[in-house]
Amino acid sequence: MLPEIITLPNGLQIIYQHVPYTRAVHCGFIIESGSRDDKSEQWGMSHFVEHMIFKGTARRKTFHIVNYLEAVGGELDAYTTKEKTYLHASLVSEYFDRAVELLTDITFHSIFPEKEIVKEKQVIFEEIDMYRGIPDEAIEEDFDLMMFPEHGLGHPILGTKDSIQQFTQQQLLDHIRSSFTSDRIVFGVIGNVTRKEVDRVAAKYLAHLPLTTGKAIRKQPLLPQLDRRVVEGDHEQAHVLLGGRASSVCDDRHFSFLVLNNLLGGPAMNSRLTLNIREKYGLAYNIQSFYRPYSDTGMWGVYYACENGSVERIRKLVMRELKDLRENPLGSVRLNQVKRQLIGQLTLGNEHLLNQMLGMASDMLTFERVRHHQEFVDDIESLSAKDLQDAADDMFFQRAITDIIYRKAG
Repeated sequence: MLPEIITLPNGLQIIYQHVPYTRAVHCGFIIESGSRDDKSEQWGMSHFVEHMIFKGTARRKTFHIVNYLEAVGGELDAYTTKEKTYLHASLVSEYFDRAVELLTDITFHSIFPEKEIVKEKQVIFEEIDMYRGIPDEAIEEDFDLMMFPEHGLGHPILGTKDSIQQFTQQQLLDHIRSSFTSDRIVFGVIGNVTRKEVDRVAAKYLAHLPLTTGKAIRKQPLLPQLDRRVVEGDHEQAHVLLGGRASSVCDDRHFSFLVLNNLLGGPAMNSRLTLNIREKYGLAYNIQSFYRPYSDTGMWGVYYACENGSVERIRKLVMRELKDLRENPLGSVRLNQVKRQLIGQLTLGNEHLLNQMLGMASDMLTFERVRHHQEFVDDIESLSAKDLQDAADDMFFQRAITDIIYRKAG
């Protein structure tokens, strides 16, 4: 069953899908505003607003916000990415009205009390320290800065202590006013609620919101710094991240890159990096690859942790795998296997209704339509061995690879 797209008079769009076999409903606002859209002097603003949005509205204090859905067994959550902000709720469908009313209140009527701003700054400072103290998290932040120099995609979602320290109540209110506009928001609903109920609740809480515009104008990132950076510190192991630029989520090669990444070092235990490096040589407990597509660009990488003395040997083995993908097309049997694997993973992920709702709403913001699961299947099925080889030749070009290494000093 395809989802329905409902457009309110104020321009706000609702993506709705009825799922009769569940007793739950998942709903939320997805906003096309993420950390890449933060002003240069306000890195971390999107994430800070996401935290502060639970700290009080004109009608509610923090306790009342947190307790309103939890009192009926529901869940209220939010998170920020490089390009979007997600505010969502999950609960028994009979309380759908309650969820929409609360989400609307915190999204559009938060007042950001001064004393809560002071407290939350300390919370974010501790969060920054925590992530900087985890080598595999810290190295990703540093790698982003190398891949997207002087650009919002290169800056950490959390921001910096210096930028956060300067945030004021007025800046938070200005951020909401300029970023949470009706042309940058989609409200998603999936679960056991009828179209009639969705229309009723939308008319009650969403239709009166003002028609506003403020579409983000995003600039293309500069070329990455193609070099090798070594950071010495008090690390028990060496941590290595190497990679380069890749295509955006809107590029025709997107699905080729998804398949290649899954084959190279995806989540399954039968990836090439796991079988040919960890299992064959026992050199790295943790080795994996990733592909992160954005709306106008993307990046790929390989991360591994190992003994200091094994860094170069593992790198040579990784480069051998990349070379093999560039130079040798997959046989028909292996090609079919890797397609089946990715399709199976995507199908299982699509069974999670909350993820499905967030994905549909995100699609609407990025593509101005909702992509059906069968489209993913068809696009993957259509890939040839040459498609994958061409994508590998483009993505795994050796002279376009950047490295960063954390290793023990001395």
